[in-house]
Amino acid sequence: MLVWILAISAVMAVMATSVQLFFDYRRDLSDLEQAMRYIEENQLPGLADAAWNFNAAGLRVQLDGIGHSPWVAGAMVRYGPNQSAELTTGVIDPGGERAVEFPLRRDVGGKVVVVGGITISPNMRDLYGRTVNRIAVVLATQAVKSLVISISILLLTSGMITRHMTQMAEFTKSFEPGKDFTPFTLRRGPHPPQDELTVLADGLNDAYRRLFTAHEFEVRHNERLSEEVALRTQELHQAHQALAKIAVTDKLTGLLNRLGLEDAFAAELAQAERQGKPLAVILTDVDKFKQVNDRHGHQVGDSVLRDFAAILVREGRSADFVGRWGGEEFIILCPDTDEERAALVAERMRASVAAHVFPVVGTTTSSFGVAAFRLGDTEASLVKRADDALYRAKESGRNRVARG
Repeated sequence: MLVWILAISAVMAVMATSVQLFFDYRRDLSDLEQAMRYIEENQLPGLADAAWNFNAAGLRVQLDGIGHSPWVAGAMVRYGPNQSAELTTGVIDPGGERAVEFPLRRDVGGKVVVVGGITISPNMRDLYGRTVNRIAVVLATQAVKSLVISISILLLTSGMITRHMTQMAEFTKSFEPGKDFTPFTLRRGPHPPQDELTVLADGLNDAYRRLFTAHEFEVRHNERLSEEVALRTQELHQAHQALAKIAVTDKLTGLLNRLGLEDAFAAELAQAERQGKPLAVILTDVDKFKQVNDRHGHQVGDSVLRDFAAILVREGRSADFVGRWGGEEFIILCPDTDEERAALVAERMRASVAAHVFPVVGTTTSSFGVAAFRLGDTEASLVKRADDALYRAKESGRNRVARG
């Protein structure tokens, strides 16, 4: 804090010093201008008479008198024919700062003529020297004054404010939830004034009472909140499970959809690749299903697909993955199954479909394509062979099982 106070005081001192020096400098310049006017009004007439009379001695005396002025550094008089004669005193700098030139005029028979001229160089060095001396004195005075004022303000602030703020800081650090609340009291006299510190202390006590009240409320309701969170977490978990199931379930048949089948494919293909276990795929659809939709409508067609899916699940094994591949096409993924056994499963499914009586439609048939996993197979290549086998079953008259 002392550094900040000193910094502010120093800035203020510099500003005050600058203003004071500025006005002092302006006053010196005004005195210099008055001195030049005095010379012009009181000494130029005598110089003009001496120049008219070519009185060099008189010119010298008056010029030396001008040169002794504290405001004059030097002067030069020009007189005679074409002002060719010169007399100088001191240090003259005709082109220097604030150099002043006056013509020497004399009244000759009622006519004013110029008989010469004078150039005066003001003593700017003394003027600047006085300014520098003032700067040193004023800065030293302001520095001592600022230091004394800053230390006094610091001591006063420390005694009246900082000490009590430190007490408040220690009180805030002592706060612990659940600990008995003890109001903060300023360590002052027996009759402290009702000032800003008292208001601040009362506000601090009020804030801590509110904190303790809030803490007690939190403790009372913590168990209820925990139970509520546990319940909502369980509901959220169940909702996630339901959403996950919906994401991989075909809405019409309740079987796995394309997404669910792709996940199963990835897992079973990886196991078959690593462990060398057999894996087979059965691809099937309802024969002439488009005619069912065209003749009886899509609602009847959807009913046929639901019954068809139920037959596939019923005739399949518990380890098999049965899903809707798209449209009227269904896939049965048979883990740990070779082509021969998969063909038997497909044949059982085909026979059950052929024997089933579908509402409205009556009886219909289905065709099946079977393909077994080969080393290096992907989902696409395995399904492609099953699809080719299904195509051959269709071409061979439908209602049959073909192997790929």
